Amino acid sequence: MQNEIATLEEMYTVFNTPVVGLFIEDYPHLFPILTDAYEHIVKIFGKSLQSAELRHETEPDEENEANDLEYLSVLIKTNLSPKEAHKLQDKFDDEWWLDVEEDLIVISVEVPEHAV
Repeated sequence: MQNEIATLEEMYTVFNTPVVGLFIEDYPHLFPILTDAYEHIVKIFGKSLQSAELRHETEPDEENEANDLEYLSVLIKTNLSPKEAHKLQDKFDDEWWLDVEEDLIVISVEVPEHAV
C-alpha cells in the first residue's frame, strides 16, 4: 500500500495521508480510478490546472445516525473563470467520469475567489 500512496502523492496534494491510505486499503479498486482520474484531469484542464487535492471526507448519514458516509474527495484547483472551469468540468464528466460510476469518490472544481 505504501507504493500506491507514494504514487498518489506524486499526482495529488494528499491531506491526512494515513487516513486516505487506510481508506484505499479498504477499497483497493479506488487506486486505479484515482490514477486514471489524474491523467484525465491533466488532459482536460492542462495548463490551467494549479493543483489536484485528495482528501478523505465524512458526512453524517441522515437516514442512519450510526453510519457516517465516507468518501475520497478530489478537488481540482484551476485559475479559470467559473464559466470556463464549469465547461471543462462538463467535458471531464462527459468524456470519462460519468462512465466510471464510483460513489466513493467525489470530484469537483474550485476557481480562485477573485474569479467569481
